[in-house]
Amino acid sequence: MSFFDFFRRKKAPAPEPVPLVQLPDGRTVSQTLADYLPKLETLALPCIRIEATPSDNLFQFDSKFGGHPYWPKDKVYPVDSFGNYMYPLAQLNFSQIPHLEGYPEKGLLQFYIAADDMYGLNVDNPTAQTNFRVVYFEDTTEPPVENFHFLDSQQRESDLPLKGQMQLSFKQDTDYFSFSDVRLPEERLDKVMTDLQPGEEYRRMEDELSQAFPDNGHKIGGYAYFTQTDPREDHAGTSDWVLLLQIDSQGSDICWGDYGVGNFFIHPDDLRRKDFSKVLYNWDCT
Repeated sequence: MSFFDFFRRKKAPAPEPVPLVQLPDGRTVSQTLADYLPKLETLALPCIRIEATPSDNLFQFDSKFGGHPYWPKDKVYPVDSFGNYMYPLAQLNFSQIPHLEGYPEKGLLQFYIAADDMYGLNVDNPTAQTNFRVVYFEDTTEPPVENFHFLDSQQRESDLPLKGQMQLSFKQDTDYFSFSDVRLPEERLDKVMTDLQPGEEYRRMEDELSQAFPDNGHKIGGYAYFTQTDPREDHAGTSDWVLLLQIDSQGSDICWGDYGVGNFFIHPDDLRRKDFSKVLYNWDCT
């Protein structure tokens, strides 16, 4: 081929653009992914997506991140191993949340962590509720604490994942994909996606799946997200534990260390019994 023949060669035609379609839930995805979703149903996990918005106008019984929780005034407030009051990280009012199979339909589920530089994390024994606590109130008729002045200096001065309080809204959703959840090993995903050829098409599908159905963000249930590795890989007997709550970093409002993520896991049987005495707590960051 001469030098001039090189320039006379016809360019390969550009690939046809893949048409886009809108799913019933409002997501816009490629026709390819929409056609393939029914084949991914064996991977599907229901979840509740959470949107968190800073707010100064919340009631004591509302679902929230931070702020002041409902706490019976005759019950001892949670303290850490040094006797310091724990930080009220989150409160979920299940009467405000769309029902998720296996999870409570009513009551308040609360998450407390120590206000220390590890946010109450025990890497060696992440189920020991010494510097974190998960508390469930099915009955909220007891007179509550009304003055939380004992938490004010802690929330003002401590290094915490979030300060102030955030209003929560909830939406039912489905997870199909995770890069890091121990319940979806790579070989299982590969087996389900046998119709796709390895290479560029597979990578495109994987990328679109992770964008359309992300495993990050705040949520209840579904697949978990990590910046490092799934802690259930390192603790025997927890590989089938489900995601109780995930709180992700969010702009300047929430930040786990160097923009990480916090997770709480529980065995499905304990969850059905509303027994929150054995919960695995983890957070990590890059």
